[in-house]
Amino acid sequence: MKTIKKIEIIPVFIETIPDTLKQDFIYISLKYDTATHLCLCGCGNLSVTPLNDSGWKLILRTNDHSISLTPSILNTNCPNKYHYIITNNIANIL
Repeated sequence: MKTIKKIEIIPVFIETIPDTLKQDFIYISLKYDTATHLCLCGCGNLSVTPLNDSGWKLILRTNDHSISLTPSILNTNCPNKYHYIITNNIANIL
């Protein structure tokens, strides 16, 4: 697949998801094995990625504090059906 756009995201490690989320931030709760963010297209829809036995894996690089999520994320709540891969704090929109 070809990358059509790249968006830098900012990981935030929290215990529980805050009431208000910021665009292009990804909130990671290791306690609840969940990564949550607003859709990267800007529609405002929530994207929740379970990290336990769902198949998604969080990779944390301690040398530069970047994260990667595998496999890709298809946001079906998004009217634009955004599909992306997050690698080293960059979302590659497919």
